[in-house]
Amino acid sequence: MSLNATLNRNLTEHVAAAVKNDLQKNTYIVDREAFLQRFFPSDDDAVRRTYDTLVSDKSYVNGHWALLPKTPGKQESAYYKPFALILNRIHQEYDRCKRADNSNWAKSRRVWLDRHSENPASIIRAASRRPGIANLFIDEAQLDTFSKELESSCFIQIEELEKQQQTKEATESSTSQTSKDDPDPKASEHAERILAYWLRVAAVVEIETKRSDMKSQEYQHTLEQLAGYLRQMFREQHDRMFVFGLILFHDSLSLWYCDRSGLLGVDRFIDINQEPELFIRVIARLSTMSPTELGWDPTMKVYSSDGQHAYSHSLEIGVVWENFVRSTYLYRTRWVIKINDEEYVTIRALSLSCAEAMCGRGQLIWVAVKKKTRQVVVIKQSWSPSPTIGASKHEDDPIPTEERDLTIRFEASVYYHAHSNPDEDMKIGRLIAHEEVANTRTFRDFRRGIQHIPRDSTYQPTSAKRDAEGELKDETVHILAVQWCQERFVPPEQFTERQLSRIVLKDYGYPLKRFRSLHELVQSIEHCLDGYQYLVRNGTLHRDISPGNCLICPKAMLAHSESTQKQFQSLETVGRLIDLDHAKIDKGYNFDEAVAEAQKRVPPTEKQIRWVIDTIEGVYNVMIDAEISKSVCVLPIPMNKAWISIRAAEYAASIMESLGFREGVMPNSETRQLTLEDLRLVHWQTPLPPRFQNRGPENAERSGTIPYMSHVLLNEESTTIPHTAVHDMESMFWVLLYLCLTRKGPGGDLRDELFDQPRPLEKSTRDLLLVVYCFYDSPTQVIQNNKNTLFKNSKDLDPLILHHIHPYFNDVKPILLEWWRILYLGFKRYNDAETIEYIHTPRLFRLATSKWLQNHPTKVESEEPYIEMMKKEDMRRRKDQMEILEHVADICGPDKRETDVETDTSNNTDVGAIKPPFDSPPRNNVPNPEVR
Repeated sequence: MSLNATLNRNLTEHVAAAVKNDLQKNTYIVDREAFLQRFFPSDDDAVRRTYDTLVSDKSYVNGHWALLPKTPGKQESAYYKPFALILNRIHQEYDRCKRADNSNWAKSRRVWLDRHSENPASIIRAASRRPGIANLFIDEAQLDTFSKELESSCFIQIEELEKQQQTKEATESSTSQTSKDDPDPKASEHAERILAYWLRVAAVVEIETKRSDMKSQEYQHTLEQLAGYLRQMFREQHDRMFVFGLILFHDSLSLWYCDRSGLLGVDRFIDINQEPELFIRVIARLSTMSPTELGWDPTMKVYSSDGQHAYSHSLEIGVVWENFVRSTYLYRTRWVIKINDEEYVTIRALSLSCAEAMCGRGQLIWVAVKKKTRQVVVIKQSWSPSPTIGASKHEDDPIPTEERDLTIRFEASVYYHAHSNPDEDMKIGRLIAHEEVANTRTFRDFRRGIQHIPRDSTYQPTSAKRDAEGELKDETVHILAVQWCQERFVPPEQFTERQLSRIVLKDYGYPLKRFRSLHELVQSIEHCLDGYQYLVRNGTLHRDISPGNCLICPKAMLAHSESTQKQFQSLETVGRLIDLDHAKIDKGYNFDEAVAEAQKRVPPTEKQIRWVIDTIEGVYNVMIDAEISKSVCVLPIPMNKAWISIRAAEYAASIMESLGFREGVMPNSETRQLTLEDLRLVHWQTPLPPRFQNRGPENAERSGTIPYMSHVLLNEESTTIPHTAVHDMESMFWVLLYLCLTRKGPGGDLRDELFDQPRPLEKSTRDLLLVVYCFYDSPTQVIQNNKNTLFKNSKDLDPLILHHIHPYFNDVKPILLEWWRILYLGFKRYNDAETIEYIHTPRLFRLATSKWLQNHPTKVESEEPYIEMMKKEDMRRRKDQMEILEHVADICGPDKRETDVETDTSNNTDVGAIKPPFDSPPRNNVPNPEVR
């Protein structure tokens, strides 16, 4: 098999798995009439006139669409071109009726094309996806020719069918052949010449030739196929908010709609033969809807240097080629986006990996320029969730919510909450502007309050009713459609409304893997831990620590002078923690109050202090100071039993053991009294951080990036355990370990062993690949099992895991070992109590990282090939920044400032550049994530 074929197969398998995951918990069934009234409102007069015309020209004869097979089970090829002709004829006649009534009626530039044997062209490397029929935009010049040839072709095929019926020579095979072969090839040839890009597809149709049992694998497969097409539309149309799709089961039409809250289908099919006017109504409306009604975002346009920015769907094919096909997998398409009436132009995308999500945030990130001020910024677009909405039992019932007004919890609000002191740089992302785009709420604005059908708890499976010929009866098909969805998918008792939101951030930079030196890597992590502690002090929990959310940001933009361009010394950087999309807030927490409470703590009695000191001295032959005794007595939080002196002493002993102390033996024969720093503890009056006990996971799903998630949260049965800081710190551990296992030095290049190697593999390479697979690249359950096993056998970390880190990272092994010790003691919950390591994990992680930096104050690369790697990374950063400045000049015009004046850095604008694609791995709603 060729490499391209293998890649395509793998992509197709990945898409299929992602589609199943999206469908599993986010598919809803609604009343057909409510669906039709919302999306395809009745237009009785124009529909009736269209119907009369199609009857008169014999497109529809004696209760049957003339071009389609009368009996089910024919080859699919007997349906595609005839059905496309029918759809186009409906569109054509309905359009004529509307233009006759209204001279200002806007003519649609869309047509229905048979594409079952040819994939629509993709701008990105896409899986093999062939919708049966696609409704797409075409150039104005092609439209008139297509319309004339369409009508001629339709009439010729109908006349041919009449001749066959009159001579009674039409057999089943010849009927099928007539439907399949076009007597007048002009329309067919012209249609085949129309280049179909996914970018221009408005709606899709999938066709099955048989009526299907709705609980069958065939039905499931067909719906998954359709969902795959809808997913591809989202993936390539970044200005699309919702999409439509149809499935034809011989003569039964199933209607589907999808936005970022999931998939919506009807409870009953449309029988296109018995309900022709209803069928015409759907196709006529779908064919003539405005782009906004079809889901295109009216706030995004494609940039044009002459200022004539245009919507993507209005572009002629030549402009599509210029702006999309040549844009490097859509990363370099320039969009004009208005946020709070300010115009921003995107320079290039930083992350598009979540664009295809059919249910979720659908996050897109660009580096952009604010045209008015020339400021380089980052724009993050996502579909922010609201509190969970429950299924209403009756359409008039109010929808129960956590907040009566259904307020959306936007990421911007979390940033505002966290920035208690906007003048102080606290090593987190800094917000410039934000907007919740009006009229984009999925439930209120798009679906307009359509209530999905709740699960019938009394439903009992029954055998399907069939007619004399063995076909499923119509009413049975309709009933089974609902029953199948109820059985196949999770009960739709919860619904997450979403709204399109955009935030503008001051900072952009390189993902953590792009470090230029070991010192910069550790320093950036320290800064991110500073930012994390700042968030915690403000009652905010991040909940999605990953390499892509820990940035290395240059502190200043390159100056515009030519002399500066020739400088290649590295810019000073700062680490920043970003992406508060999944953060949760404990609004009841106040740090000042926590400090005051800590100051009021009552210390243990002298007897209790002495008990702990004497116990440790008796067991380990070592002296500890009173502050240690106070901390182990006061700070742990018992779950059940009281925390008495003997339990505090036992806990202190477990700390000593974790640090390498042995009974009766002192490490290094030390005789001095041990301090808090020696035992890696915090002072007994350290304020208690927020507990985050009052909020569970949204919609019973955990937040985070699967390969880096805590072993506790990966357990599906752990939904009652609140996500707290200790789980985020475990994520930080997996992030650093991942870099040490997979990178070979500065700049972020993968280790050579992780590329295809000649067989047989060396044992060390096999072991490395196994470790990376088991802890990062495998299915969620495998990752969870391996993490659980490692915590149960904590001493295996060094010989089985750390043994495989790249030699370049050997100097940071002490950080990993200390972090692991902290985590192990924290999750051990000694004597059923939350220990210091569990409660104050971020602080302890920060202390360990700072100690490493103190011991390596000026560590730089001094050996080859690392020196060359560092220089290469420095060069890449300079090149990227100069490229951004060129884009700014191209978009905004020459800079009017003196070119020899250095850039003002008084406002401490942190900037950087990311060479695409550097997407973070998919979140936990995508199975088998690729994390490399």
